[in-house]
Amino acid sequence: MHVVLIGARSEAIEALLADGHTVSLLYEGGEHRRVDPYRDRLAHACAVDSYLVVESLWSALHHVGALGPAGPDGDGDGDGADGAVDAVVSVQEHGMVPAALLGRLLGARAIDPQVALRCRDKALQKAAWRAAGIPTADWAVVPDAGRGSVARAAAAAGVAAPYVVKPTAGAATIGVAAADGPAELDALAAELVAQSETRRRLLVEHRVPGEEWHLDGLVRDGALAALLVSRYLVPLIETKRGHPAATVSLLPADHPALYREAAELTGRALAALGHRDGVFHFEVFGGPGEFTAGELAARPGGHMIGALAERVLGIDLWAAAVRAVTGDRPGRSGGPAGQGDPGGSGGRVVGFTDIPTLAGAVNRLGREHVERIPGVVDVEIKIKPGEVMPAMDANSGIRIGTALVEAATEQDCRDALLRIADLAAELNSAAGPDSAPELDSEPAGEQPPPQPRTSPDDKEE
Repeated sequence: MHVVLIGARSEAIEALLADGHTVSLLYEGGEHRRVDPYRDRLAHACAVDSYLVVESLWSALHHVGALGPAGPDGDGDGDGADGAVDAVVSVQEHGMVPAALLGRLLGARAIDPQVALRCRDKALQKAAWRAAGIPTADWAVVPDAGRGSVARAAAAAGVAAPYVVKPTAGAATIGVAAADGPAELDALAAELVAQSETRRRLLVEHRVPGEEWHLDGLVRDGALAALLVSRYLVPLIETKRGHPAATVSLLPADHPALYREAAELTGRALAALGHRDGVFHFEVFGGPGEFTAGELAARPGGHMIGALAERVLGIDLWAAAVRAVTGDRPGRSGGPAGQGDPGGSGGRVVGFTDIPTLAGAVNRLGREHVERIPGVVDVEIKIKPGEVMPAMDANSGIRIGTALVEAATEQDCRDALLRIADLAAELNSAAGPDSAPELDSEPAGEQPPPQPRTSPDDKEE
């Protein structure tokens, strides 16, 4: 097949190439370094203005010759008549609906546009869940938050305090904030509109209390093929207050009743959205016996969720995402096929934590510091020692890096994750914001530290 892949994710590229497909890769400019190792193996590669713009994606395929010469005779004009493209798939959150529409334009295999939209727009998916009898928070869409009281609009729709305000189709907690009461909600809405005119349309939800969980896996032909149940240490919105995203995955063999309940809820949620083939990242609140559906995305979870699935279930969710569209078998990365067996982790509990930043300070923490903590099996560092750290309130993707932990028990895993966050706080608060770091590794060099980043590296997060 000739597959158009939207998003430079190495696991997805490797899977398509291993399956013998011809790959045309479309990527945003900031991902160019990820593309470089594969340029000689790709049929085409082209930077695009934005994953959100179908025009940019479509024209890029013409620019690199992926659709053949454009013309009025139907040969290579991109209408699918010449069979130039067989499948279109996105592994990026913002590319899901554009990939669906581009696939329809090219007559290629792709996720259905209606399904893609329901898996992107939080209000539409809540409406589908409510119609199917699935518990979810009360919500209201305010078409223009710059006109009138948002609190009155929420009250008219039956949405009670406390509130969460977010874009209808965002990602990585960008533009997400909480308000305790009506006056605070109106002030928050006014602030969001003042910050950006693109935030005038808002989704207001009742904030559901309790813990936040994420259910990740694969659905094929409408049947659940893989499921991983994990619990965040604190709800993701708490990243706005400096708490890093951190989670512990629960082993299927240790929690059979929980997995049965989670599978039943997930199956109903997927069916209500019409998502029958592909991977998913499903966030829920509460706990066993009282789960409330939060959000569901038709792509793998970000950060190190893919690594958790590989170690517990033995499945590569990124490869499974593209193979669900091409029709190839999802494949496994080493663990046993049985969902009830604890896979590549060898029965040990796994989890990850992002490493929190200290806004405006110079990072003093390196990989070698984190690796000293018992249980750490992998570390990714994004903000190197000597670089300036941004604030975490911009989005849930802001972090020094991420660490993966294995432990004998859930409590041991949780304790190790908390120790990593504490270590970062200790090292980076030990000196003032402008102090130079003391490094055990080689210095960062003579160049001045870069400006703090305020957007996530991976838009799927």
